[in-house]
Amino acid sequence: MYEAFFHLQETPFSIAPNPHYLYMSQQHNEALAHLVYGVGRDGGFVLLTGEVGTGKTTVCRCFLEQIPDDTDVAFVLNPKLQVEELLATICDELSIPYIGDSISVKDYIDCINGFLLRQHAQGRHTVLIIDEAQNLNSDVLEQIRLLTNLETHEKKLLQIILLGQPELQEMFRQPELRQLSQRVTARFHLNALGEDEVGPYVYHRLTVAGAVDPKAMFPVATIRKLYQISKGIPRIINLVCDRAMLGAYAKETRVIDGHILGNAAKEVLGYKVYAPAKSTRQKWLPALIGGAAGFAIMVLVGLSYWMGVSQHEAPHEVAEEADSNAAEPVADIAAAAAKEPPPPPAILKQANIKSATEVVPEAAAQQSSLLSLDQVFELADHQQDADAYRDLFSAWGIPYDPAENGMACPYAESLGLACLSKLGSLGSIKHYGMPVIVRLFGPAGDEKFIVIRRLDDGVAEVYLGGEIKRVDIRDLDAYWRGHYSLLWKKPPSYHGPMHPGTIAPLSKWLSYQLDVWENKPQPSAGRSTYDTDLVERVKQFQRTVGEIDDGVVGSGTLIQLSRRVDETIPRLDPIEGGS
Repeated sequence: MYEAFFHLQETPFSIAPNPHYLYMSQQHNEALAHLVYGVGRDGGFVLLTGEVGTGKTTVCRCFLEQIPDDTDVAFVLNPKLQVEELLATICDELSIPYIGDSISVKDYIDCINGFLLRQHAQGRHTVLIIDEAQNLNSDVLEQIRLLTNLETHEKKLLQIILLGQPELQEMFRQPELRQLSQRVTARFHLNALGEDEVGPYVYHRLTVAGAVDPKAMFPVATIRKLYQISKGIPRIINLVCDRAMLGAYAKETRVIDGHILGNAAKEVLGYKVYAPAKSTRQKWLPALIGGAAGFAIMVLVGLSYWMGVSQHEAPHEVAEEADSNAAEPVADIAAAAAKEPPPPPAILKQANIKSATEVVPEAAAQQSSLLSLDQVFELADHQQDADAYRDLFSAWGIPYDPAENGMACPYAESLGLACLSKLGSLGSIKHYGMPVIVRLFGPAGDEKFIVIRRLDDGVAEVYLGGEIKRVDIRDLDAYWRGHYSLLWKKPPSYHGPMHPGTIAPLSKWLSYQLDVWENKPQPSAGRSTYDTDLVERVKQFQRTVGEIDDGVVGSGTLIQLSRRVDETIPRLDPIEGGS
């Protein structure tokens, strides 16, 4: 607002940690040197502490601008995290992929360790910077210490810089953190600016912003008063100076005097932080008057007591009986709060799913008549896909009533299933190999939905009016435009496609199911890391079943694997040759 009035290019007293405005006092130079020195060492901790507003973050930003190109940095700005959240934040900052919320601490550590080893092999360094580190809890601090155990024979793989207020130094003096304290390779504490540094600090920022004559804007007397107000804290200097320049702009003056500065301080800090020194007379006169008045009162009270005028009885103390029922039963509340949250919707159990051969009586499948699609379209009564989902659920051996169970897909999710809608060909339906809802369009544009439960060459078995009918599908193109939907049994740890190098609980499930498919005698879950070995096994499976062998585990790969290892999943047609 006032930049043009003062002929400035930008606001000189922003409280953002802009490294270009960093005034390099002697102690700020030393603080920056400690950071650079610490990173040049072979691991360990570097501590930079200071009072609120002394410029710790700004020094760190300046350090980041000087960091070598062969260094990767993870900058954590919010340290109020649990151990898993901190490790996930580090992975995010270093672009280490992961999926899911149920990943263990070990999974995170393994993935971070693998990343650090790869970076070390390429001659790169990794630095973790945590701001406001005094807010770290003891468990997180211990985990940070354990991160420094990631090392080779020559050096630590991770350099850690902690920025915080003076309480951080006190935390490191605690006996339980002595192991952490012994790993600190450099420490520095930033103090407030001295009285002789406030002027150069203000003039430096004004000069960077484009001021021609900063000393004319802030005279020496104003700088002296500014130190008395701010006590040398850079952030307070910035706040007060910014408001003072706004006040000067409002008064159309380019000189900030003591009166403008005092008003600005009261507006910013909310109280009168500066007042001129009182004269000697102002100091002793109120005390003298107060002392005389007190003496007079004492004399009057004494005379009253002696003359019997003040005869007061002490008030009776009445004890009030507390109402035992007034307080809330805290123990009951705590017990209720400690209860575990309700469990998630139960995953569809294998015992609850009947095979397709149990659902449809064999007699119903022996329909000798072969209907044309013209007849099917006329006889089909499902004009909404919700009605068709009733038949699709029945193929899974699950009763479904839209009026009672609600929408089909949320109901499926509650049972461990998932809906999948596709646009494809008859060949893609055969590829998935499970019952599907097919969306048909009539000549007038009206829609019908039927469920295909079995598919052979030129013939399909469909649900029609609660019965199984055999349908000639050679004229399918007349009614079908490629839309179909299916249900599939989703792994409980699936949150989306999993790419190579990701850490996710799905990796354990995937490893076990591949063991079953490969007929290993003792199938076992692997690690949560989707590593190279598991990726190659997935690619081999994808090639075998006709999926794209890119190693990405999405719904297509999972459907192909699930229906080959889970006998409860209904099939569109028999699987031949183990494919």
